[in-house]
Amino acid sequence: MAISRVEIAPVIERFIRKQFRIDETVPSLRSVHLFESGVVDSAGVVELIAFLESTFAIRLGDDEVFSDDFTTIDGIAVIVESTAARAAAC
Repeated sequence: MAISRVEIAPVIERFIRKQFRIDETVPSLRSVHLFESGVVDSAGVVELIAFLESTFAIRLGDDEVFSDDFTTIDGIAVIVESTAARAAAC
């Protein structure tokens, strides 16, 4: 059974809040531009990619990582969902 973006987004948000010490009192980060807002820096991108690949058993290519969708949690969830679906189809 495939995992949906609705299930993926909270997992990503929990990781980002914990890893980058974002207080729980800060409202949802789902649509925040993670890089322009300073939530995730260049080193953090590497950590985030490693987390996504290990947690969801996927491999992210340059097309996914450098896409406009890879700037928000909601966008990343869409990428993970589609990448996982493609991997499951193989």
